Amino acid sequence: MQSRSPVSDRPKSRQPKAGGPRSRPPGPRSGAATSQTGGNRRPGSSASASGTGARHGSGSTGSSGSSGSASSGSSAGFRRTVERLSYPVILRLHRMPRWMVTIGLAALLVAGLLAPVPYGPVCLGVVVALMAWLTYLAWHEGDRSRRVIRLVALALGGAALAMRLIAA
Repeated sequence: MQSRSPVSDRPKSRQPKAGGPRSRPPGPRSGAATSQTGGNRRPGSSASASGTGARHGSGSTGSSGSSGSASSGSSAGFRRTVERLSYPVILRLHRMPRWMVTIGLAALLVAGLLAPVPYGPVCLGVVVALMAWLTYLAWHEGDRSRRVIRLVALALGGAALAMRLIAA
């Protein structure tokens, strides 16, 4: 006589329910961080837990081997400060429905491109500032091609903002 299958004996997932409170949001939703945790990384998690090696200017050289300069300590401190200050905002954005964030950003982008002069550039500036902030926070995620795509998108947003300001 055989026992139950191993699948039915497994404990339920430790993931919180969809509407329940969460202590931390998962990391970026891009497919770049599919390590041991299945892409559900948390901001502020240690590098060894996520399996990605040295990150966020932690002072260890990792695979680059070029973080021995005197200025790396101040940049690591700045990055940690930005991450610490950004965490509540990221947490709040993560708790919102994904469709609400997407529609909000799309509305700001359309308003930035089509609204009259006093309001349009302001809306577009908010979108570009948000893109720059998220690009800075996600800089260590993904490979070189993802970084290039982020920079190109940021440059296009900056160019659109500049064109709106010049046309005004």
